Amino acid sequence: MKKLHFISILLFLPFFINAQHETKATHDALKNVSLDSIEKLYTSYKYKKPTLAKTYALAYYKRVIKEKSIQAINKATYMSAEIYNIIGKKDSAHYFVDQSIAKSKTVNDQEHYINSLHLKGKIYYHSNEYDEAISMYTKVYGLIKEDNVIELSAVANSIALIKNQIGHRKQALELIKKNIDFYDRGILDKDVYPTKYLNTLLNISNIYTNMAEDFSKYKVQYLDSAEVHNLKGLSLSHKLKDLDIHSMFLTLQAIILQKKGDYKEALVNFKKAKKLIKELKLTYQLSVLHMYEGKNYFLQNDIENALTYLVKADSIITKSNIDSPFIHEVYILLVKCYEKKNDIKNTLKYYEILQKKHATSDIFIRTASEKLYKQYDVPSFKNKIKLLIKKSKEEEQKSKTLQYVCIFLLIISIFGFWYYKQRERKHKKRFHTVLEELKEAETLKNKAPEKVSHSYNITDENVIKILEGLENFENKLLFLQKKCSLNYVAKKVNTNITYLSKTLQSHKQKKFIQYITDLRINYALTQLKSDSKFRAYDIKSIASELGFKTSESFSRAFKERTGFYPSFYIKNLNKLSKMDNES
Repeated sequence: MKKLHFISILLFLPFFINAQHETKATHDALKNVSLDSIEKLYTSYKYKKPTLAKTYALAYYKRVIKEKSIQAINKATYMSAEIYNIIGKKDSAHYFVDQSIAKSKTVNDQEHYINSLHLKGKIYYHSNEYDEAISMYTKVYGLIKEDNVIELSAVANSIALIKNQIGHRKQALELIKKNIDFYDRGILDKDVYPTKYLNTLLNISNIYTNMAEDFSKYKVQYLDSAEVHNLKGLSLSHKLKDLDIHSMFLTLQAIILQKKGDYKEALVNFKKAKKLIKELKLTYQLSVLHMYEGKNYFLQNDIENALTYLVKADSIITKSNIDSPFIHEVYILLVKCYEKKNDIKNTLKYYEILQKKHATSDIFIRTASEKLYKQYDVPSFKNKIKLLIKKSKEEEQKSKTLQYVCIFLLIISIFGFWYYKQRERKHKKRFHTVLEELKEAETLKNKAPEKVSHSYNITDENVIKILEGLENFENKLLFLQKKCSLNYVAKKVNTNITYLSKTLQSHKQKKFIQYITDLRINYALTQLKSDSKFRAYDIKSIASELGFKTSESFSRAFKERTGFYPSFYIKNLNKLSKMDNES
């Protein structure tokens, strides 16, 4: 595992580097360059200048794909997957790593197979798909032989990193302690693997630092443990002149001092770290530093200086496409600072950003962020926000609305009554149309599907297998699973996401999301019509049964399909049922 992978430890940020503007090397310019030289160029630039490194990786791939050397092809697919992961192209990274996994299985190359699975775990991790990442890392951990301590410790570091990030600190600590023990007992040589040892020190220091927040009773003890390991890392990274990781140890040392309440000394370390980070151009690490600098001033009630650094952190975050509990803390602090300044406009602005971040975050990030919400008492702060919103609106509209309110209400009432009647007639007509469509669908259910040609590069046999797999997927009602992602369905029908997507577009004339949504809504229409007990559920429960994350998303999809909301459909079905019973 490369050292830069662990930048994320400090800030709970997936590792990502902005590519600098580079003059792209062309494939033609590399025609006469040996494969070994291209590989060395790739390795040299993949973190410093990833866009340039991608050119080398693809040139290598283009060269060896024409040859029959499985080993070279395996290396090419791995390099391509790795660089696309570094530059944040998730789909391309998955495409190449899946090739790498498949090819290594074909030739029974166990070492390359394990490395490729490990890389796939990293891709999931950098995409904030922590559940899948842990699953992949755990699989790798189980495949590695017990005597392969180097690889075991690398994977343990990866698992501990995620466990720490999502709040499972004790599990993370247990894993990383085993790694520390390998070095203490001499099973792993610190001098032979200095970078791996530094990563381990950084990881355990960060875990102890976070545990100090989680378990206040042992705060002093945990912070002392964090500092002991961190000072070892500071000393060794300085000795080895490993500036990248040294900047991380400096930052973490400042955070430890901050949590101990030594704000003055923390600021000294922040300044040292910032100088080095700027020299190294580690933009995203700089965003973390600005957040903690701002927090340092916030804890001293110096709101103006706090805002200076928090706004800088926000500026960097806005340019990125990443998410983590760290980012949530930036916006919590911004809201708190502007609220203390009685700046209603900016308080509401950053509170809205915070809410959007929370709503769109991965479940693991939301869960981890809950501790921050409690720490800063965000739930009770919502009442203040409501009052601020109300006050803001009142001040803006008070002078304009009073004289028009009666006329406005009268017009709205008349229009509302007319609109209600029109909509009622329209919905009733559409309701009966939907019932007729359900009858027709039932009649056509057993009709053999027409053969549809396809233009993409896949055999007819594979298309048939995919379609049969989809039929089986539909018959088993697997589309009702909440985690019904493209990757999940692809696995169920034994294909890859590219072939599945193209088959759906060619044979179903639908994109994946529309395909799943239509299956769920069609099932809902039939089940609600035939099952009175199902109709008795509330909308939230029905949505959950159908695999929707929220009742709103279900209602919206239902309306798009039928023209009316599910409540209207249920109400009219119950009326029909009552009429049938009476007759």
